[in-house]
Amino acid sequence: MGKFDRCLLACDIDGTLISDGVMSPRNVEKIKYFLSQGGMFSLSTGRTASAVGMVFKYLDRVSPSVVANGCMIYDFENSKVIYEKVIPQKQHIITKTVYERFSHIGIEIHCGNETYILRRSEESDAHQDYENLKAKLVNFEEIDGLKWNKVLFFPKDPQERNYLREKLTYLLEDSVFIDTVAEFWGSTHFYLEHIPMGVSKASALEILAKSYNIKKGGLFAIGDYYNDLEMIKKADISSATQDAPEDIKKYADFVSGKCENGAVADFIDYLDNVCSIKQKGRE
Repeated sequence: MGKFDRCLLACDIDGTLISDGVMSPRNVEKIKYFLSQGGMFSLSTGRTASAVGMVFKYLDRVSPSVVANGCMIYDFENSKVIYEKVIPQKQHIITKTVYERFSHIGIEIHCGNETYILRRSEESDAHQDYENLKAKLVNFEEIDGLKWNKVLFFPKDPQERNYLREKLTYLLEDSVFIDTVAEFWGSTHFYLEHIPMGVSKASALEILAKSYNIKKGGLFAIGDYYNDLEMIKKADISSATQDAPEDIKKYADFVSGKCENGAVADFIDYLDNVCSIKQKGRE
């Protein structure tokens, strides 16, 4: 029996597992160790299933994972959607409104494994390049009838993101928006995401843990930003990276080092020690 049998480690990608497209060799080594000890290593990311290819440059496999900020659980090994939620079609009017009233804001729409661009911008192009997405440029009528998992808006700065969120929140009841951020190519990029109600990394993680019979006390999570906060609170043992905001770190059981230095490896070492102490206590 491995040390991490029936345990699951949920890991954010950008700013936690990978920095500027590079994964620390320490992370690769320790993740392989975690898997060899019977653990499930699952991604928990805002990226869609089709945008995590850089992870597989370093890892041979990952366990079924939370993608699109909790809108979907995806089994990469079998190329299979396990669970998904979609934005109600009546809320597509929100995206149409942004398209018509904010002519400079890029719009990206995620439907299952497909990604579409309703309007390009400098920020949306940078996002596409960084995540190596091959998105089709479409008009609203072409995609209005599809099932949308989430929509990504690309404002020019945090102030415009706040303004946009405020305007859209009052446009239609039961619409949900979250702030997300990505660090790449030496700069910070701020996004606003429209997601289905009741969706979060934490809610999808709970479904994933139940589906794979994760044991009590065996749910672990690590992240670096506000869309990781709920899963950090949900986990039995959690970690935030050194560069995470202070109001994220205060909810974590452990603070890892910097992403580029192997934050995930730090956390796995911590979990290894915790499990060893517990095992000795039972002997």
